[in-house]
Amino acid sequence: MKPQSPTPSEPGPAEQGPNTHGSAEHGLAEQGPSALVPPVQGPAAQVPTVQSPALPVLTLHGRPAHARPSLLRRLAALPWRALKACGRGVRAVVRGLRAPAGRLGVQVAITALALAATLAAGWFLVPEAGPAWSFGTEPSPEPEEAPLVLAPEEAPAAGLPAQTDPVEDDSTGEPTEAPTTGAAADLDSWARGLTHLGISERALIAYGRAELLSDFQNPGCNLSWTTLAGIGATESNHGTTGGNRLRPDGTTLTPIIGAEYQEKGPMQFLDTTWEAWKADGNGDGVFDPHNIDDATTAAANYLCAGGRDLTRPADWYAAVHSYNPRDDYVQQVFDRADDYGRKSTA
Repeated sequence: MKPQSPTPSEPGPAEQGPNTHGSAEHGLAEQGPSALVPPVQGPAAQVPTVQSPALPVLTLHGRPAHARPSLLRRLAALPWRALKACGRGVRAVVRGLRAPAGRLGVQVAITALALAATLAAGWFLVPEAGPAWSFGTEPSPEPEEAPLVLAPEEAPAAGLPAQTDPVEDDSTGEPTEAPTTGAAADLDSWARGLTHLGISERALIAYGRAELLSDFQNPGCNLSWTTLAGIGATESNHGTTGGNRLRPDGTTLTPIIGAEYQEKGPMQFLDTTWEAWKADGNGDGVFDPHNIDDATTAAANYLCAGGRDLTRPADWYAAVHSYNPRDDYVQQVFDRADDYGRKSTA
């Protein structure tokens, strides 16, 4: 009987001849080229052939089900995905800017950038201009002056204004109620040397004259012209308030009348106070509150009343406080008198 060739599904051992190999080849052709096994020549022909594994199941597109994109393909797709993401972001930003809130935000941002550019340009063009914080440095605060705190009972020695050189009377003989011609000449020279204080020469003569008269009329009071000048500056700016000025004879160009209590003159006396303390400082026989010589002489007598010694802080405070019983007023008079004393002896 002629031997039968083995079927493709049941391949026989290696005794297959050329004819049977042809049959197997025909049978495997339906499964694809990968199933073909070429014949082996030589001693290796004795080794039995092994059946090829079954082909993987193909998907709809002809790709094996277990296949995945390679790493290179993933890396190559990254730029395109990033570009698409950027495009989506740009479109979202454009939609946001078209909204009312977006337009307002753009305007604010442009304004802030313009301001920053202006500051930067100014810093480069003028490096030393602008506040100290723009250079990265903090300004050091200026020391504040200690406020005047005086009590009539226990005022410290520091509460007195700075002392100044006394007005000297070089005239000979016994002092009189009015300075002599020699003293007047000395007053003129003395006043001309102090015009840097911002006080008119005519007002300085009146303050100096009042100090000389007070030394005679109120011995032991030790009134300084700087205290009178501090009061004159606070009351009427030395007779120049409201555009006024002093005439050569010492009277104001127009009467100075206080708006609240109807005070009069450069030293601002109330009517009742003037009637009690009026004085004739220039010796013309007239008691005029609008004349700075008469007014400063009356003020000196008022401050020295009661045997006060104005070199004592408590007496100085009591004298100025009696002139106007307000602490802020005493502070102003003190500050100005102290300033005049320091500058006049510098």
